[in-house]
Amino acid sequence: MRTASISDGDLTARARIIAAALDRFAERGYDAASLRDIAAHAGVSTALVTHHFGTKQALREECDARVARFIAEKQDAAAASDVLGEVLGTFGPYLARMLADGGAASDALFTRLRQVARASIDDGSASGWLRSSRDPDAQAVVLVLLGVAPLLLLDRLAAWAGDARAALARLAVPLAELYTDGLMTDGRLLAATGLIPVDPITQESR
Repeated sequence: MRTASISDGDLTARARIIAAALDRFAERGYDAASLRDIAAHAGVSTALVTHHFGTKQALREECDARVARFIAEKQDAAAASDVLGEVLGTFGPYLARMLADGGAASDALFTRLRQVARASIDDGSASGWLRSSRDPDAQAVVLVLLGVAPLLLLDRLAAWAGDARAALARLAVPLAELYTDGLMTDGRLLAATGLIPVDPITQESR
């Protein structure tokens, strides 16, 4: 899984610094990642990082702007239902770590992802291949949570499956089953929410 989005021709020092920052922030979090570490990962001097961005906060803002531009480009070029997967596939580890860190910037990222997920739901519902929830806004949040949660636990998942890539590949099957077929064979969970009545004997929706 990639943690940066840089084309083959975009190999300037500035681009390498942004890619390194996306990677270091994803691996260590904003507070623990230093400009010195980011510079070393990019193969440049700390002074050059400071020259281009000034502060670590400004570099974080540029990383978030890179994500925002990527989303906008995908929304212009791809079906709405594909955008969330593209974003998480490209920037997933960075987004997971930044969302966990909290703060105004993280709030803005979460809002943007939620909007992308809601657009995906609306597109899928209109096309007839996705079953809309009774609460589509909450459904959008669930899609973001399910997309981000495995990335927050990559170390644990890697220990379970041997490495992170193998873990995500194994999770893909039950997640696809969950999305496609559901999990429960009756309506007891919906009944527990009070949204629908369920026959107490058969556990079927009334």
